[in-house]
Amino acid sequence: MPPRSSTTRQPQTELPFGAPAVDSVPRDLIDESPRRRHVRERATPKMSSEPTTGSPASGRASRSVGRPVQAVPRLLVTRKEAAASLGMSLDTFERCVQPVIKLVPCGQLVLVPLRELERWCDDHAHYLAGAV
Repeated sequence: MPPRSSTTRQPQTELPFGAPAVDSVPRDLIDESPRRRHVRERATPKMSSEPTTGSPASGRASRSVGRPVQAVPRLLVTRKEAAASLGMSLDTFERCVQPVIKLVPCGQLVLVPLRELERWCDDHAHYLAGAV
């Protein structure tokens, strides 16, 4: 190794173990912005007509397409969906219906059981006198 001079310091051009020095990497390949790098990593895959069997980058084994998954009936809906199913606005739902039914909190999400909507409809349904 050459002796170091105390007056001037030469930039390091070679790193141990064969790694290239920062000076030898072109500036256009160095990306200081972590946001741009993150966007590049999330690039959308090319669409193909063949069914996908799993991401080769994930390293997971692909599942066979043996049994199709059947539709599962929903037990809970969001407040917006509950309001739409009752035919009212979300504000009206929050003002008139929400105080008298049971709700299921899940973190910040508030879910409404379908049974509660049906019970509310049954409790608040009335015959109109003289209706045709």
